[in-house]
Amino acid sequence: MDERRREIRTSTNRRGVIKFGAAGTELACTVHDLTMGGAGLSVGTSFGVPQVFRLTIDGQPNTRHCRVVWREGKRLGVAFE
Repeated sequence: MDERRREIRTSTNRRGVIKFGAAGTELACTVHDLTMGGAGLSVGTSFGVPQVFRLTIDGQPNTRHCRVVWREGKRLGVAFE
């Protein structure tokens, strides 16, 4: 697989929470890797995960606004906006 990242990827296995919708729906995820511009996530199911959402990562004070740039099964690649 060709490496297409422009930034250095840091491997991590942190817990995260995807938040979306007016009702504040929450979905647990695992953050597998991080760059300054995005992250690799895994979820129990990607069904129903919207293209845009907020992501909270354990150990980080800020919530990130994310846009899905790729999906592969239960894995998601997101860009921070």
